[in-house]
Amino acid sequence: MNTPHPTPRRHLDEEHELPTLEAVLAGTLALMTGYAQALQADLHPQQRLAMGAKIGRNLELLASHGAVSEPFQRIALGLQARWQLMSNCTAQSAPCACAATATLH
Repeated sequence: MNTPHPTPRRHLDEEHELPTLEAVLAGTLALMTGYAQALQADLHPQQRLAMGAKIGRNLELLASHGAVSEPFQRIALGLQARWQLMSNCTAQSAPCACAATATLH
């Protein structure tokens, strides 16, 4: 009687590592698309500021993820710094939204 050999189990974290990374990347790209829409900026400036802050946090998460290469980490950190600057500039140009974003950073 042949008994099947059990397939070696990978560590649970390894099984979910790539999908989590892809989810953060996909979410970040979706947020960037929403942020870039001119209508979003006109109709919902506070929501746009919140999206910009979330993009920065996601880029920081991507940079610190163990599955990405060092060059990717450097790129993600550079982008994160740019998004932080852009978010600050956007907040300063929209005084009514500044108070709302003060708690997001």
